[in-house]
Amino acid sequence: MKYLITGGAGNIACQFTHRLPEDAQVILTDVADAPFSGVTPNAVYRKLDVTCEQSVLDTFAEVQPDVVLHFASLLSGKSEADRHAAWQVNMQGAFHVLESALKESVDRVVFLSSIASFGSPLPDPVPEDCEQWPRGFYGFTKAAIERMGFYYKESLGLDFRSVRLPIVISAYPSPGAASSYASNMFIEAVRNGTYQLQVRESSNPAIIFIDDCLKAIDLLTHADKSSLTRASYNLSSCSPTAAEIANAIKNVLGNSEFIFEPNQRVADLIDSWPKRIDDAAARRDWDWKPDFTLEEMTREFVGTLQSLNTEGIL
Repeated sequence: MKYLITGGAGNIACQFTHRLPEDAQVILTDVADAPFSGVTPNAVYRKLDVTCEQSVLDTFAEVQPDVVLHFASLLSGKSEADRHAAWQVNMQGAFHVLESALKESVDRVVFLSSIASFGSPLPDPVPEDCEQWPRGFYGFTKAAIERMGFYYKESLGLDFRSVRLPIVISAYPSPGAASSYASNMFIEAVRNGTYQLQVRESSNPAIIFIDDCLKAIDLLTHADKSSLTRASYNLSSCSPTAAEIANAIKNVLGNSEFIFEPNQRVADLIDSWPKRIDDAAARRDWDWKPDFTLEEMTREFVGTLQSLNTEGIL
């Protein structure tokens, strides 16, 4: 199998290479000069700007991928700061990828959407077919690409698969994402013993540990096409409050200080995101279920971060 991953310099893409078969050909593409973290020996990296239609067409024609994982995106903070760039990268980039995939007869395209595509107010839990009225530009682009992918699937026969990720807890959060507060609580507690948050103590959007996130993408990517009943899937793990995350970290690390000084714009955006999500279709169609509770995630993640900090990587 030959996998082409856009946004290939990023956190999820680099770590996902470790979930792919050792004999696979993996082509990571991005605008950065190099991947931001370690990748597998069977992965090669090349620069690609998804906003350039001809470059995307040429890359697909040359590589002839079996599977495309479309991870390229400007995240929430950068999308709000520069809507024009977000339109070019998120919307035009997705269009170029889908058109190229169709032209080169790619077997399947996997797209990373987000719970930010929903907006608020929302029912609790959020059902599979909940109306999507996102409050942020980033969320709007995710919802729109889901609809575009559905068109390519239903009208043009492209195997388009999408999963709506909760906030991902990872050692490599994006500095441009409002959602990075959750990962930074762990990182800064290990590194400095303290962290100041712009969200409220009660903020509790859905989160997922990176290990569970990669597992879910792996399951969806390799699920038999005949088992899929949807184009876009919800994904759920847990939804602790920021105060509960702080307490879980304190229970593992001991002395850690978390200072809550909410920024209304950031806090309101985070509070507009879903908390409990119905992911019954993912559990039924491709056997999804999370492996980590908040407590298990905290013990595992803090241990990982302590090792990285000792090695001078954190």
